[in-house]
Amino acid sequence: MITVIQSEQRVGDIVAQYTQASNVFKELGIDFCCGGKQTLSDAVRKRRLDEEEVLFQLNKVCTESRPAWPLDWKQDARKLTKLTEHIILQHHDFLRTELPVLRDFVNKVARVHGEVHPELKELQVLYHQLSAELLEHLNKEEQQLFPAIRKAEEEGSASALLAALQILDTLEAEHDEAGDLLSRMRETTKGYMLPEEACMTYTITFRKLEELESDMFTHVHLENNLLFPALAELR
Repeated sequence: MITVIQSEQRVGDIVAQYTQASNVFKELGIDFCCGGKQTLSDAVRKRRLDEEEVLFQLNKVCTESRPAWPLDWKQDARKLTKLTEHIILQHHDFLRTELPVLRDFVNKVARVHGEVHPELKELQVLYHQLSAELLEHLNKEEQQLFPAIRKAEEEGSASALLAALQILDTLEAEHDEAGDLLSRMRETTKGYMLPEEACMTYTITFRKLEELESDMFTHVHLENNLLFPALAELR
């Protein structure tokens, strides 16, 4: 088998090049979005996994898959603008549609099943915090960061580039906070484990929360490991 993944590579860099690696990381519980800067070796050690087995799985999957984002994407003069447009269409629009719908589901299961399953009330609090912070975060990116990126690329504006760079630390910190809330939601629900008596609404709620988590992993990965580093290279 061809070896394309090494232990010293950063987790985020692996997923940036090989999309299928994200499936392996999700299954193993390895954070590749907010934790994308850690090396594979460090990530495996934290999860107490067998490094050789993880490398085998990754190399098997990655030699059979195509890159997640075109390897020559940086050759495009509007590369960052196009990436922000992709992020809005694929992830921001998804969140703006899904968050209000999920809010109603989470509220309902907490109201109906919260007495028997008190963890649902804790989930409700965590979800409301996550939803509020994410919507504020999306506005910050679309009203401040993304327009500055577009102006820097299209007009060569140094002031726009500086404005974009100045808020990167804040945005990354907000990504970390969202990642922490998602982790606490998963922990609270024991990995979204459904009780035997779970009704259809209960089941749909947990499945939709898992979809939200999966989308957020990809979303944050694109920003933390592709967009932000590429933006920093323009300085």
